[in-house]
Amino acid sequence: MTEQKLDYIHQNPAQEKWKLAELPEDYYYSSARFYLENKDDFGFLTHYLD
Repeated sequence: MTEQKLDYIHQNPAQEKWKLAELPEDYYYSSARFYLENKDDFGFLTHYLD
């Protein structure tokens, strides 16, 4: 269920309604880049499985 919610949150900025980014990982305030590329731009993210 956690993965389902994370996917929903990550996909939100890329939806046609908002179009804040082309891809979820391109949206600056998203943690999608952390989960896909393991890049922590904020310095405080942790994986939900940890």
